[in-house]
Amino acid sequence: NNGKTLQAFYFEHEGRGGYYGADGKSLKKAFLRAPLEFSRISSAFGMRTHPILLDRRAHKGIDYAAPTGTKVRAVGDGVVEFVGKRGGYGNLVLLRHHGPYSTAYGHLNGFASGLKKGSRVSQGDTIGFVGATGWATGPHLHYEFRVNHQQVNPLSVTLPTAPPLSTAQMPHFRTLVH
Repeated sequence: NNGKTLQAFYFEHEGRGGYYGADGKSLKKAFLRAPLEFSRISSAFGMRTHPILLDRRAHKGIDYAAPTGTKVRAVGDGVVEFVGKRGGYGNLVLLRHHGPYSTAYGHLNGFASGLKKGSRVSQGDTIGFVGATGWATGPHLHYEFRVNHQQVNPLSVTLPTAPPLSTAQMPHFRTLVH
């Protein structure tokens, strides 16, 4: 690439494979920037007039307008912490990711088949479908990215890379790449 040689090594561990640099660092992002492939933002992160309560308040997520039934995908590998109905969120999925990260997906029309608390999901897996449950005025996904249980703007936060190989995995990795 522009006269520079780049290398990536495919390595399988714990039943999963991925591409890594020679130093064992993952070459993929730990999180996708958005949980929908094609949509438009109908409400940004920050202060707004609430469409139902009609008062000004903080909107601590991003709303993606999309047709009912549009697939919602996990933005990163994780474990389902909650799946069900929860107040104004309507049908909600909460995913716990590595370190301090978690994500929330609200107003879902339904959940992916077999999804339950404790289920492991991979980045890109379908976890639910766009709907208008809870406090929603039309079909959309309410998406939250959380760091230490605090919502942050998912469009401006610096997303981490996927975790590197562990020190226990490195000797086997080195024998394959050198």
